[in-house]
Amino acid sequence: MMGIVKHINFTTLLLLANTTSSTVVQSFQLTSTLPQTLPRQTSPLHKPTRLNALSRRQSYIIDGGEYQSFLIYSSPDARYASSPRNSHDEVGCLTLVTGTTDAGERVVGVEKTTDDDGMKTVSIGNDVEVYKHTMAVIPNKISDGDAMSTAAAAMVGIHCAMPKVDGVGGSEDDMFYSGKAVIVGGNDYACFLADGLATLGIDVSIVSTGGVNTKSNQVNVISPSVDDEIAEDGKVGFTTALGQFDSLIDTIANERKGMTLNTDDPSGGSATLHLLKFKHQCHKYISTLSASQQIIKKDGVLFGPGKANSHVKSLESMSSKKCTPLVPSVGFGPSTLQILLENNVLFPSKNNKKEIVTRGWSMKDFWEETSWPRDSSGTGLRYGMPVADEEDLEEMFQREKLQMTRGTRIGAKGEADENERAEQMKADKQNPYVTQIIGVDGLDEIILSKRRSSVVFVAMRSCRTCKGINPVFTRIAREYEGELMFAKADATGSVGKALGRQLGVIAVPSFVLFKDGVRYGAVSTSKLPSDRLDKAIADLEAGREFDPSLEEDTDE
Repeated sequence: MMGIVKHINFTTLLLLANTTSSTVVQSFQLTSTLPQTLPRQTSPLHKPTRLNALSRRQSYIIDGGEYQSFLIYSSPDARYASSPRNSHDEVGCLTLVTGTTDAGERVVGVEKTTDDDGMKTVSIGNDVEVYKHTMAVIPNKISDGDAMSTAAAAMVGIHCAMPKVDGVGGSEDDMFYSGKAVIVGGNDYACFLADGLATLGIDVSIVSTGGVNTKSNQVNVISPSVDDEIAEDGKVGFTTALGQFDSLIDTIANERKGMTLNTDDPSGGSATLHLLKFKHQCHKYISTLSASQQIIKKDGVLFGPGKANSHVKSLESMSSKKCTPLVPSVGFGPSTLQILLENNVLFPSKNNKKEIVTRGWSMKDFWEETSWPRDSSGTGLRYGMPVADEEDLEEMFQREKLQMTRGTRIGAKGEADENERAEQMKADKQNPYVTQIIGVDGLDEIILSKRRSSVVFVAMRSCRTCKGINPVFTRIAREYEGELMFAKADATGSVGKALGRQLGVIAVPSFVLFKDGVRYGAVSTSKLPSDRLDKAIADLEAGREFDPSLEEDTDE
């Protein structure tokens, strides 16, 4: 295959220590062969039922926005492969292995670490199995470490972010990708994602406030503000300039934060995400922000590094068996990873000796996010992200109401029967300060159709923490003197789970706020009173944009 070969030297500064420790500097050379046209054929991967030898194994732990994005946009089987098992309940693990086939080819793939899930596997020896749909041949010029690092880096930011995916001839192995994607951030990881998506045939734009080191001449590089002759001040935000696009990959922030929504309506989390979908037809918002980077953003460069480094160390020292096992969706090996490896689009590894690896944080990402120009509305919104006007909010409300009421009636799921309605009436009489909501029908009847502004306490009958803070929630509702309605939703059973999915929560206790019948934001906390919940309520009442950092479940 003919291509354009470029040799680039660059240095990545990775600050993995606090102000009292040394700075680790990693330097490497990246040789990239980028295709002039998208290759539609991959190297022939012999389809072995057994590999001759296992060469290497390395586990990659992902958390924060990257983990949430995987849960939403990967396959349903992978999403619900395991429930949280310890305090690291928002941590996922991908275990990669390399080996040699019976034909003498080196291959990389994802190791099976769960019970039988029905997916086809290839055996290595007697104890190791690799998911067949994740396997790719490693070219001779690429090391095992770089192949595994590239696979881990491509799983969410590239494979899950694919705008449009079609199987060729009904095949799950040979996929055809198309569409338009936008990447926010100019860091090395963002550049890898841009080059990778462009190599796979996606129309890619990367938005950054600084220099961008992409290698592909097919990547469109723009700034947050774009010149426009029609605009009153001669400038428009990048989303306005780009018009419609299918995916947005955010490498420096997370508009969703701690709340993961269901696959039927993954756009929730903040008004920005609803507007991306409504104004730009962007149905995929992927955040790759790690939890350690979020710590730096929250605590700053003075107090953040120590906390962030401690978090990274805790992840690297924990057993991968305590994380939620992750498996990429179909087509990952032959149609995504194989193309990247063949074209030498790599995310090189510098952690070859570690058994467990996680992406940490960088000062470059911190400074780009904090120095990003803000919208003039005073909400702190990054310039270029979509902003709603009154007509937008009205139409968004009507669409959201229709979707939430329609989506749960399929198969009679989410509907409350007569006994449950009787329980709701009884509970309402017992607690005059907190309105009880049962099922999505109840949500529509009490909040959506009446366009109520409210605070909904999402709980389960089996949750001791929920029971412990319930009296405090009632007291807060009793003493509250504003116009918000206080309500409680039970997420127990099939009806409750359907309601929980529509509210966008994966853990209880959680508090979901509505403004005029539209989901405003959510706060996950195990303690009441909560400063973060108080701040969210105050912002809602003052008409301010919801602050996504309030969703983060931290000790108060």
